[in-house]
Amino acid sequence: MQQSTLVALGIAIVAVAGPAQADDGPCAEWREAGLIDDLVCTSVDRGVIIAATPRSEAYAEIFPVAFERFAQVLAPTEQKIALVVQPEVSGELASALEASGYKALPWIDSGAKAAMLKASIVEQVEAQTASLPEAQRAAVLQQALAKANASSPATADPAIESGAIAHEMGHLLFNSFFDGAERASADGTMRYGSRAPDWLDEAAAVALENEVLTRSRYANARAAFEADGTVLAFPLQTYLTMEHPSLRAAQAMQGRGGEGAKAMMLSGDEANAFLEASGGNPVVFYRQSRLFIDYLTETSRDSRILYTIAEAYRDGGDLSSWLAKSGSESGLPTTLDALEIEFEAWARAKLADYPSDP
Repeated sequence: MQQSTLVALGIAIVAVAGPAQADDGPCAEWREAGLIDDLVCTSVDRGVIIAATPRSEAYAEIFPVAFERFAQVLAPTEQKIALVVQPEVSGELASALEASGYKALPWIDSGAKAAMLKASIVEQVEAQTASLPEAQRAAVLQQALAKANASSPATADPAIESGAIAHEMGHLLFNSFFDGAERASADGTMRYGSRAPDWLDEAAAVALENEVLTRSRYANARAAFEADGTVLAFPLQTYLTMEHPSLRAAQAMQGRGGEGAKAMMLSGDEANAFLEASGGNPVVFYRQSRLFIDYLTETSRDSRILYTIAEAYRDGGDLSSWLAKSGSESGLPTTLDALEIEFEAWARAKLADYPSDP
């Protein structure tokens, strides 16, 4: 029996929080319109949380931290986010959220993840053991479920989950910051995030991650460094111009969820096929983004270095032209070739000093 592999893929229609109040403001309107049925809808500062169970307090704590970090790294924003703790956001609700100024973020929590994983495994086992006696089929299913849960427990580490949600919020906030009212690519196909290059989209999202997720990025980079001396997964020129590794595979799946927003979980053969169709392992793209952000910030001593670079791109430039104009005054090299040499040396020293088992 093949061990199940999980891939969470979000396809978008694409603060110390004050006391949360259910059905306050727009929540009441959406319920009256029949858009949220029996879901719990909670208003928080600059957002709402819509979930099947009243777990809003833990999720509400993510909002102020993510918005504050975005303001520190890029700029304050008035964009609002609706965290919908459901695998799918209906087209009607998505339209209502957009009309009220919210960007929808569907999220698969531990309960939904466990149910979806179980359903996927049951379907695969039933298809592969159709010729076996019922008792043997039940035994195979029990073994498959136990093996999957041991390798990838459905109950996520709350700190990792919080960091991941903040990451996804970063994508939505950067999209609003960089594109404004722009919502789609010119030809209607899914794009990774904003009109900015994918590395900048990813840097903005990774910058919002919490310390727990940041440590995991460094641990992954350190493991690669120990294994074969890898420091940078991609040459800098490649990294700055490449598509996100999962973009092409995600585009191939566009439309599977219909209208609205949908978070998809793939397992088994489907997950493996998605990863094979991707342009590389997205994990290495994330870890290089973490290293690059930290290098730029630490070297320039400017916590908002991403803002000045993003502004250069928004004005029609790129990193190369920005370095030539502003690199020296920011304490950075003035060419991409020199930047790559310095960045790799910085990363090598950083990983050499990073504990093997933090």
